Amino acid sequence: MKRLFLLLALLASAALSAQAQTPARQPALLPLPPILPPRLVVQGAEIPVRLDSVAVTTRISGRLAQTSVELVFFNPNARQLEGELQFPLLDGQEVTGFAMDFDGKLRDAVPVEKARGQAVFEDITRARIDPALAEKTVGNNFKLRVYPLFPRARKTVVVRYQEALPERNGALGYRLPLAYGQRVARFAWVGHADSGAAPRHVRGPLGDVAFARAAGGFDLHVEKSDVQLSGVVELAIPAQGAALATTQEFDGETFFYAEPAIAAVRAAPRVVPRRIAIYWDASGSGAARDHVRELEVLSAYFGRWRTLEVSLVLFRDAAEPPRRFTVTNGDWAALRRALETATYDGASNFAPLAGIAGVDEALLFSDGIANYGDTAVPKSATPIHAINAAARSDAGFLRALAEQSGGRYADAGKLGSAGAAALLAAHAPRVTIESARGVSDALLASPYAENGRVQLAGRLTEAEGRVVLRIDTGETQHTTVTIPVRRAVSAGGFAAQRWAALMVAALETDYDLNRAAVERLGKRFRLITRGTSLIILDTARDYARFEIEPPAELRAEYDRLRAAGVRTLEADRATHLERVVRQFQEKQTWWERAFPKGDKPAPALAKKEQADSMERRTEASKSAPAMAASRAAPASAPAPLADRPAANSPGAQAKRADAQAGATLSIRLQPWSPDSPYARRLREAEPADIYRIYIDERASRQNSTGFFLDVADLLLAKGEKALALRVLSNLAEMDLENRHVLRILAYRLMQAGEPLAAIPVFRRVRELSPDEPQSYRDLGLAYAAAGQAQRAVDALTEVVTRPWHGRFPEVELIALAELNAIIAQPTQKLDLARIDSRLVRNLPLDLRAVLAWDADNTDIDLHVTDPNGEVAYYGNRLTYQGGRMSADFTGGYGPEEFSLKSAKPGKYRVEAQFYGHRQQVVAAATTLMLRLTTGFGTPNAREQLVTLRLKGAGSKVFVGEFEAGG
Repeated sequence: MKRLFLLLALLASAALSAQAQTPARQPALLPLPPILPPRLVVQGAEIPVRLDSVAVTTRISGRLAQTSVELVFFNPNARQLEGELQFPLLDGQEVTGFAMDFDGKLRDAVPVEKARGQAVFEDITRARIDPALAEKTVGNNFKLRVYPLFPRARKTVVVRYQEALPERNGALGYRLPLAYGQRVARFAWVGHADSGAAPRHVRGPLGDVAFARAAGGFDLHVEKSDVQLSGVVELAIPAQGAALATTQEFDGETFFYAEPAIAAVRAAPRVVPRRIAIYWDASGSGAARDHVRELEVLSAYFGRWRTLEVSLVLFRDAAEPPRRFTVTNGDWAALRRALETATYDGASNFAPLAGIAGVDEALLFSDGIANYGDTAVPKSATPIHAINAAARSDAGFLRALAEQSGGRYADAGKLGSAGAAALLAAHAPRVTIESARGVSDALLASPYAENGRVQLAGRLTEAEGRVVLRIDTGETQHTTVTIPVRRAVSAGGFAAQRWAALMVAALETDYDLNRAAVERLGKRFRLITRGTSLIILDTARDYARFEIEPPAELRAEYDRLRAAGVRTLEADRATHLERVVRQFQEKQTWWERAFPKGDKPAPALAKKEQADSMERRTEASKSAPAMAASRAAPASAPAPLADRPAANSPGAQAKRADAQAGATLSIRLQPWSPDSPYARRLREAEPADIYRIYIDERASRQNSTGFFLDVADLLLAKGEKALALRVLSNLAEMDLENRHVLRILAYRLMQAGEPLAAIPVFRRVRELSPDEPQSYRDLGLAYAAAGQAQRAVDALTEVVTRPWHGRFPEVELIALAELNAIIAQPTQKLDLARIDSRLVRNLPLDLRAVLAWDADNTDIDLHVTDPNGEVAYYGNRLTYQGGRMSADFTGGYGPEEFSLKSAKPGKYRVEAQFYGHRQQVVAAATTLMLRLTTGFGTPNAREQLVTLRLKGAGSKVFVGEFEAGG
């Protein structure tokens, strides 16, 4: 295929000529920012999984580099495990592919929508097949879920990424992290640089690293055995003579990437600020930043101005009130003490940065990882300068936030403290694209030049084109520069993915509006984005079943299977709707049936429940490959549908009125009282000391959801709601994008009476798992609690009308009950166009209990014992007095629902029974949430929520009681 070549008219030719005549000099050391290597996390391994070997391949072409890292792990344990490979990347680095070995052969990953990839991965792991999934979490952090790690066997994983090399003092810098923290049996590194001069080894743990001249540049070859890997290798590649542009023909289009020089332009003098704000990220993750470097940046910054009025705002899940300081002649001792004594706790909510006013500019010190509240990049009319001194960060978020406001982004690790301060104090010309001809979708990585160059990419649509760059100096005048582009032959191969990566970065600043575009780019260019992942499946049959385009070696078999119709056919909405209508009619028949309220004649069913429960505990203790899909015993036969009065008949209305009148009802919840040493210490503490004791205990319990839940409960009980919510928000920082932990957080926020705080968390859960009905139901109930009835109806309608996986039996009926209860509220005017009229009927209840839990592949059952001593549960779904239990959920999350239209006087005991799980990665405890309601579906409905934990299979916990008066 004919390749294309981009010719750029270089700017400032006189300056370049002068540079060519300057005597050669050795490039100075490039600043070394914090950098972390990949690491494999394996839960439940008795013996740590070890890294056996590392093989690196590097290719440097012009100002771009591609790196491939092959990691071979060994599982010394006697059982199969699942691992998660975590690999944070530097700003400007993008994952472009990964591969994993199958039967000794590497197989490349293919792109898939992120949520679909996760659903497919989990569906396949339930069948004990071998998938792998690579995802982007928050910021430039990635994770690769690898399953299975076979016992006493090796697993090979390859990660590939691309980056634009930074330039300083005439050299391009390339960095390779090697701090794996352990010895490896073998390390190999091969590389090639398309360079006119030999790259130079600047520093690193490998000793002398020499390049040898080869065709088209220089080659590198390093091999070591039994070596302790640590530190970072850094190379300096002479920039002079390196290609300033690369082009690529991809998928029938021509892409270009270039770094044109921007001639020196006289900039307007820097406006001296008089009033500034400092926004200091004091969230839990903020403790990991390099505070020494941050304080050095502030010292250098304050040293440039005579007098400054400073407002300091510490922000976490919420912002603290501003504190005022005056800095004179560089003396900022009081402000420094306030920063040095800051407490780091809670999640990161950047919403306060959207309302900055009354200052000339703001300085933001943060890692940029937004995980609480609205996670979109906030828009500010006040310039915000973002300073990054964190090893793990979302540099793209910080850069977008700063540059959209007219501020600067300063990487303190890369620039050093003095360099970062100098960047903030200088006024830089701003570069934008004024026009383009023969070029489409052109964009700049940043409006500010770095080392005299900007990064420009786009698509060439004609034989010749041009891009006009506008350079604003801050004055009324500006200058323009024209960059000509024309077609020719090129050997480059990086431009298409580089353009796509820059476009994705621009779109992700407002991801909710650009979600579809991000997904399309990720799939087309095989990029891991917020909306796309890369997945590897075991066989062509798996790719055909889930309709995912396979790698090339499986394509022929995939096409044959697709042509033969081998795929999973999802029930269409019409068939699904008729099934739900039929089930709802059966439920209405139950609701209209009159059940006896006297004593139950015989305890036969109670004995049966006890026997079945013992059998279940025995089965759960066995290591069976999978639990039965359902063990639900048949309920008593409902009355014929013909006997059911019409929804609006006088008889039906009278029944609804009777239910609303109801008996006198009350709810008593079992308070959660953990019996751990830290919990006892906190309970016995004075109210003023609780938070300090929590901080003291937190360091050894950073990964315990139970710890944060317990402390939040204690703080709520003592009236410290703001502190309780801060402690609770730590769950958003524990494990990036873990929907199970996020569900716990949102459930607990609901229990604390904070539905507005829970809504964005539930939205994130829905984004992570749109193939699970609980994601929509939870969000709908949060909307309802926040008074957003139409949004609640829309979310619950999705649960009712959409076909779901068979492991979510009758979830539609539970959501439909809640949907009709919302519709029945007298003050609502709602759009019900999407709901079939046969499904619109409110069925009020005296008592309702709904159980949900956080763990997938987990079997928990709801048990309700009535005043007769009869237990409603999966094996006794209809009690003597009419208590109705929903279908059994054995595959995770629930919900399971107990409904009773008319309650017999007495106590109703509500319990949860944990039977077992079949997860590969298991939390220390399973968190459950139970919603108890009296007068459900009536204006007098009263609801309480409780969050509890179950420690192990076979455990049973008392949740609460209903009490019905006569």
